[in-house]
Amino acid sequence: MDDLRERIAYLQGLVEGLKLDEGKDEGRILKQVVDIIADLTDELEDLQVAVEDLEDYMDSFDEELFEEFEDDDDELDFDDDDEEFFCCEDDDIDYVEVECPQCHDIICFESDIIDDEDIIEVTCPNCSKVVFVNDGSMPMPEGWEKGEDD
Repeated sequence: MDDLRERIAYLQGLVEGLKLDEGKDEGRILKQVVDIIADLTDELEDLQVAVEDLEDYMDSFDEELFEEFEDDDDELDFDDDDEEFFCCEDDDIDYVEVECPQCHDIICFESDIIDDEDIIEVTCPNCSKVVFVNDGSMPMPEGWEKGEDD
């Protein structure tokens, strides 16, 4: 930014050194163009400072979030068999699990989606592959039968 300011100061010096008559259109236009460039540089510097402040804020926010996640690590619910995170544990909501055919992640979604009147596609958050559509074009998830989880 300092280099840009130096170049603008040099340009302003050149314009002043030309000793153009500011009463003439050419002189007024050239002076206005240089002034506008200087103003744009000021605005650009203000934006750069604002972006740096925002980056600092986001970094501190990320650190706080990471620390909070680490603190909550002890409270996570794990499946005893394979020590994997079990995503479908909620006493109030019935979930259905399907395995993504592409990346083999286990995807959980609410069982209400299966009977919803609107067509809903469930996609894998990892690879974006469609893992279930409630329009009958895909087989029902393994172990789920109508009324089983209702």
